Amino acid sequence: MSSPFGSWPSPLSPRSLTSATRGLDEVRVDGPDTYWLESRPWEGGRVVLVRHVGTSGVAEDVVGEGVNVRSRVHEYGGGAYAVRSGTVVVTTMPDLVVHVVEADGSLRAITPQGEYRYGGLVLGDGFVLAVREDHSGAGEAVNTLVRLDLEGDNADGGVVLWEGSDFVGRPAVSPDGSHVAVVTWEHPNMPWDTTTLRRATLVADGPLEWTVVEGREDVSVGQPQFDADGSLWFVSDESGWWNLKRDSGSGVTSVHSEEADFMLPQWVLGMSDFALLADGRVLLHWWADGVGRLGVLDPSSGETVDVALEGVQFDQVQAVGDEIVVRVGTLSELPFIVRGPVGGPFTTLRRSRDEGLDPAYASTAQPWTWTNSGGDEVHGVFLPPTHPEATGPDGELPPLLVFVHGGPTSRTEAGLQLARAFWTTRGFAILDVNHSGSTGHGRAYRDRLLRQWGVIDIDDVVTGARSLADAGHVDGDRLAIRGGSAGGYTVLRALTTSDAFAAGTSYFGVADLEALATDTHKFESRYLDRLIGPYPQDKATYVDRSPLNHADQVQGAVLLLQGGIDEVVPQAQAEAMAAGMRAAGEEVDLVIYPDEGHGFRAASAIEDSLSRELAFYGRVLGFTPAPN
Repeated sequence: MSSPFGSWPSPLSPRSLTSATRGLDEVRVDGPDTYWLESRPWEGGRVVLVRHVGTSGVAEDVVGEGVNVRSRVHEYGGGAYAVRSGTVVVTTMPDLVVHVVEADGSLRAITPQGEYRYGGLVLGDGFVLAVREDHSGAGEAVNTLVRLDLEGDNADGGVVLWEGSDFVGRPAVSPDGSHVAVVTWEHPNMPWDTTTLRRATLVADGPLEWTVVEGREDVSVGQPQFDADGSLWFVSDESGWWNLKRDSGSGVTSVHSEEADFMLPQWVLGMSDFALLADGRVLLHWWADGVGRLGVLDPSSGETVDVALEGVQFDQVQAVGDEIVVRVGTLSELPFIVRGPVGGPFTTLRRSRDEGLDPAYASTAQPWTWTNSGGDEVHGVFLPPTHPEATGPDGELPPLLVFVHGGPTSRTEAGLQLARAFWTTRGFAILDVNHSGSTGHGRAYRDRLLRQWGVIDIDDVVTGARSLADAGHVDGDRLAIRGGSAGGYTVLRALTTSDAFAAGTSYFGVADLEALATDTHKFESRYLDRLIGPYPQDKATYVDRSPLNHADQVQGAVLLLQGGIDEVVPQAQAEAMAAGMRAAGEEVDLVIYPDEGHGFRAASAIEDSLSRELAFYGRVLGFTPAPN
């Protein structure tokens, strides 16, 4: 069947992306049992704690109906639960209280409601360690590491173990409960810039005596984890790549030296990118040739052996004894959680979607590398339009939709994503860009973005789109771009500085850099110091790179989709951008979702935004979308 690109009938409607697709996150193990957090758009975006009972093979909700297991520390949260020897603790929204989950699933509060937020939970024997964020003062929130008594009410908010730094990461406690470690950092750094790792002996009373394990300028360390022998493992990019190190108590040694990143940027407090096996080996994941890899490192030899598990995307790695648990994504399957011995076989515990996408409709992500205007290599993945029963008209090339991830210090993966298949099954080609500043290509690649945000990332997306047009894969006159948050900024900036794109969609994107620097939450309040320059010293640069100040120079139609309770990029930014474009006679649509924050969670908002975006491209690029 020959049909115009963009108008192909797709098996994926906006509703199908939310009605049966779960988000799977924060995987943990406790003996034979496996836990994870499951976000459910059909329940208003509620996040549920789920346990797979190893003895029965049954997956069950740990918390009751309506309970939303989430943290708001650093706004992005993470570490909203912890489990040890059958004891489970959670922090919930909207009350922001830490609870013990009783055997019957009921919750027993162990912190009072108030101005404290908790996250990065880690259980010890009779206590839980937590990152506490205090919002009671007039200034910015205060972050500390605290110990909470599992049997008390912790009316004072917990015993402070560490204070004095601007930020505190998820702690680690040794298996015998005698030692604690934590990563801290200071303004204007983010956790992938400069951080400090400390350790201390836990004592019942009195202040802890902390020792710096690693902490140097422009070195990022993360994810401390104690081994059974008391040695402390962590990841450091001192070499230019996030590699493993170990502190045995008599000094820090590098476990291996590879030109590969073995950790993701620590945006949230619950990430796990390596796991220690009982036999002394280490389970870890990394990226090579544009795809994810999973392997087991033998520290004695430095040799890494691939795990025989098909996939191109691996994360949330865990281990207990000689068994491993990992979240896997393949080219034709959405992420799923598996568990089994290192050598296999593996049992699938939960899929993101019970009914998968027919592989005939799954576009195969292909690594795509090009050269930007500065002569540097840039990476991404290219997905051609794919449909078993539809083809484009003779002589016609497909439109291209450029995806820009958030962060901007994040990355896109090659694994199947319904958010991309939604478009490729309709006849769109996609370039999902890992622009300069993205993770997975080493420190130097990340640091390209320093003081260059809004410049080099724009060049990367424009040259990337044009490279596909020049190669004859897409129609160079029908290029569109979409992104959320920092990716939304790149969208708006690209449309105000180049004529490459006919259309762009910004999901809660930054329009006013000055407003972002002066009116955002603590975690990112100094982020722009390194991405652009200190404010107000470099005010002129902020003004020049703000799309809002160039609303009359937009080339291409714009769709703005915004949450009404977004505390990262407030609604006012989208409203001001739309008003500026309208005053200049530019084409813009603005849609506000009153109950959504920074990232849409409810099915209604996700479905409506996708429907509007598809109709928007149809109107601008000249095709009639098939009925959903």
